[in-house]
Amino acid sequence: MTNKEKKNDLGILKINNEVIASIAKNAALQVDGVVGIKSGPISAVFDVLRKGYHHKGITLDISENEVKVGVTIIVKYGVMIPDAANLVQEKIRTAIEEMTGLSVSEVNINVADIQSENHQF
Repeated sequence: MTNKEKKNDLGILKINNEVIASIAKNAALQVDGVVGIKSGPISAVFDVLRKGYHHKGITLDISENEVKVGVTIIVKYGVMIPDAANLVQEKIRTAIEEMTGLSVSEVNINVADIQSENHQF
């Protein structure tokens, strides 16, 4: 599925998966200590084989009534990873629900890397 459709009295609203992924990415990057979203070469394989949507470190599994989100993040060295991950989950859920009206049932976080003080992106 490439779009989420919502029908109302005036017509149909289509929200592209890239829009939902962009909302998730921007929400994650607002969290102090999160310095990036990571995608790797294996992403192309997942794009072909995986059910749902997978692109640039964001995965979406959208059903009729809910959205499941997966995000692979890079955090700054010294950050309390569980605290940052919990905040990312909350920010993503809130942003998607408020901006799209969709219900978010899961936000799964994968911490893939830590940025040291000497490393710049």
